[in-house]
Amino acid sequence: MSITPCPSPLPCALRDESVVEVQRNLFCANYDACLHLAVKQGWDGWTCRHCPLREHRGSVPQARDYAESRPRSQGQD
Repeated sequence: MSITPCPSPLPCALRDESVVEVQRNLFCANYDACLHLAVKQGWDGWTCRHCPLREHRGSVPQARDYAESRPRSQGQD
């Protein structure tokens, strides 16, 4: 049985980063899909508060994950 993510709309946008971290699971594998749904539905803000995947954490990316995956610039050897 798979669990379907279910973001919930909020009456306003989340503007403070610390509030976003409380309201959303930023490391959920479904985060992008939920963000897409919120934009498609025209929600001002959204939360993971009622989602069954709220506490599921994927791997937390580290700075080296981005640095090592970035293509090298031309002329740098």
